[in-house]
Amino acid sequence: MKKKLFLKSGKLHFILKNFFRIGMLPVLVVFITISCTKNNVVLKDDLLIENAITMHDGRLVFKDSITFMNHVKWIHENQGNSKEIVDKNCSWGFKSMTEYYKEGMKIEEDNPKFIEFINKYPNVFYKVPIENSTIYELPHSIVVCYCANKDGILQIGTRIIRIGWEHIYEIKDGDESKIDMLFLPKDQIRDNAISISPSIPKNRISQSKDNLYGSAIVYFSDTKYRIYAKLWEYTLYGVWWDDAETIAQKKTLGVWFKANLNTRTARNNGYFACTGCYPYTIYPDYDENNYESRLNIVFTDTQIDMEESFCPVYQRGRYNGQYIYAYWADALDATPSYTTPTSAPF
Repeated sequence: MKKKLFLKSGKLHFILKNFFRIGMLPVLVVFITISCTKNNVVLKDDLLIENAITMHDGRLVFKDSITFMNHVKWIHENQGNSKEIVDKNCSWGFKSMTEYYKEGMKIEEDNPKFIEFINKYPNVFYKVPIENSTIYELPHSIVVCYCANKDGILQIGTRIIRIGWEHIYEIKDGDESKIDMLFLPKDQIRDNAISISPSIPKNRISQSKDNLYGSAIVYFSDTKYRIYAKLWEYTLYGVWWDDAETIAQKKTLGVWFKANLNTRTARNNGYFACTGCYPYTIYPDYDENNYESRLNIVFTDTQIDMEESFCPVYQRGRYNGQYIYAYWADALDATPSYTTPTSAPF
């Protein structure tokens, strides 16, 4: 069925439609001196670092779900300029899971320092097998992982949450003494105060534990190099998140490793809709980095209606003057398909 191409005005304000009923909170001005460099963040605990956001025991604490959604909306709108997000986190004395991930992904995979790095931060990097290789993934959307610490921990109200691979672990009563239990295998957690919920929709999980939203492998003329293009879909307490990711790879002794090649992940104008709501506009954006690039396409507080939503996405690699592409004419289709154009589709 051909999708209807029409738009309603708005820029992700669907999430905030009831937020403005909240009165202004008192303003507390705190003067903080923080040592903040690229690789050195000094944590400051129990300080109000922004309106309704505090830091406690190395994790961000959001006053409530409205505060959390306001913040992830800001991250979504600024993800094309990741330095602004990193600078804000750094000014708070906070380093997120996403930042650790991006730092590690810049180390050559066959360098012993890469193994040291992923072993040091085991909750940041999850191994996912693909054709003759292993890729290393964040456990959730890049936007959400900007809010979680290196262990995947954040707090919303009294709920202490750990983002794990395929599952969300939550201490419902805020009992900090139970945080260590969040790292146990899920079948060993029997405390009624801890809930476990899936972070990937059931129809998106295969027997190989991959996310089935959509994937493509495109080769350069020099077939020792390629890109792995992936679409991801996640949930978190009724909010749905759709990401696109591009990983550059090189073949060494029959095994594919990530490669220091330029990549770009981009979305174009589109819209999304859900049951009982109007379509809202998606605006163009992109992320460009060596080794790996990733972009949140959209997030919404109810499941996206794939029949009524639409957004083109392309994923690009560059090597030795050649550009290759995986193009999803509609990345928000229920069963997206791709082509491999020879130039940028938009």
